[in-house]
Amino acid sequence: MLGCQTTTQRQGVGTDTHVNSEQDGTELGSFAVEGVSYVDVFEHAREVLASYRFGVNRVDGARGVLTTFPKRTVGIASPWDQEQVTIGQEWEDFANQQERVIRIEFDQGDTTDIDGDGMVRGRVEVIVSRVHRPHWRIEAESVRLSTHARSRDELGRVEAGEFREVIGRDDAFARKIAQAIENHRD
Repeated sequence: MLGCQTTTQRQGVGTDTHVNSEQDGTELGSFAVEGVSYVDVFEHAREVLASYRFGVNRVDGARGVLTTFPKRTVGIASPWDQEQVTIGQEWEDFANQQERVIRIEFDQGDTTDIDGDGMVRGRVEVIVSRVHRPHWRIEAESVRLSTHARSRDELGRVEAGEFREVIGRDDAFARKIAQAIENHRD
């Protein structure tokens, strides 16, 4: 299960990205903002997601959770997207259709801090999925003329034309989002 790994390092997205756990006990995508209310930090986190052009999927202020819809990029062919932190990620997203989903989770004790005199803490997790489209029959004369075969399940229903496979976390981008949230100043 993703996030429950006990090893300290495993291969992540791209050839030069690794998913690591910090040795000092802190999480890679964690943030802490002092002297600002929970509501202000929560709204700023939404603004940070919007600045990276992520559509917000779930907003649960009472539980302290923000999630986004999956966002696709084409890596090096879309320089206006800022999700890729390394050139290896740029090429990986260019060669494979990948999507990122962001989950920001605030610590439960901080959701009651309305006046802004305490510390608001949370963590950012970025999940990378690869989109697969099986049964694509590529036409040799023109890609435009390519077709897709349809599979049927045991009840005769047409199966989905694509599926997603979680390939890892993008901790470098999670750190980038966490730093943007920490840099919140009124």
